[in-house]
Amino acid sequence: MKKSLLGAILATSLVATLGLVACGGQSAPASSNEPEATPAEEQATETAATPANDSAAYGYTGEDPVEAAVYKYMAEEMSKNYEPADASIPTVQIVKIDATNPDDVIVYGDFWVENYKIDGETLSCTSGGNYPGVMHVTKNGDTYTVSSFDQVADGSNFDSSAKELFGDNYDAFMKVYSDSDARTALRITTVSNYVKANGLAVTQYQDYGWDPVQLNK
Repeated sequence: MKKSLLGAILATSLVATLGLVACGGQSAPASSNEPEATPAEEQATETAATPANDSAAYGYTGEDPVEAAVYKYMAEEMSKNYEPADASIPTVQIVKIDATNPDDVIVYGDFWVENYKIDGETLSCTSGGNYPGVMHVTKNGDTYTVSSFDQVADGSNFDSSAKELFGDNYDAFMKVYSDSDARTALRITTVSNYVKANGLAVTQYQDYGWDPVQLNK
């Protein structure tokens, strides 16, 4: 269900301000409440595969080290805002990468992270959030890391803050930010890549109150 731009902005503000779960549904609502995990499912969680030591462990299968650094930052650093989970998987919608200065690469984008517990063949989303803004990525030898992250402000300051941070890229950002269908498609791809890279016996993810979403095979 595609959200209006206003709805998307309000939802993001609520998530950031109130710490709400940002696991948005994309299909028809499920008819029952989320079930309690069984002892067998809890054991499966404890014995889940250990993520590989590369960018694919975060759901990124490309070859750009700057993008890989962004995925790693979202999965490892921004996930610390929430209770520990079995998996923290980013959805990274990049608006523009400015590599004019190779020692300070600027990444404009709409960044999400969703946290999941493993319930059999399902990744059940337990929490998450949206963090639009601008990241600065620095190079140290052959390694890139996110050195700073300027986030768009919440609530009534959202629009003015976004214009200030994104500048000439503001219109492009708003187009990406308001396209929930594209974000859902990218989320499916990223979660599917994460599952394959980490050897999980998972076939779908599910947001609370919504039907499961099948992953790519």
